Amino acid sequence: MPKRRTLQLVPAAAPATVISAPVPFEPRMPEPLLLDIKGAAHMLSSTPWTIRNLLWAKKIPFIKIGRRFLIDPSDLRGFIARQKSSQIAA
Repeated sequence: MPKRRTLQLVPAAAPATVISAPVPFEPRMPEPLLLDIKGAAHMLSSTPWTIRNLLWAKKIPFIKIGRRFLIDPSDLRGFIARQKSSQIAA
């Protein structure tokens, strides 16, 4: 009769500790002084045509240099604040 083998139980190893790699430092770029229509549209999560319509209706102040319409980001924040307050009041 063949010899019986017995199984030996080995205690489970402790879970390995994960050493996280350091997060690389990425310096923040300074905010641009002025945004073009595409940048303003990106900031407001809208389309360039929406921004053009707001500019033509004079709801957002702008600077025109040549053929380009440039918008101050702080004016966009002011527009957002005005829209919020008018939505709350209505």
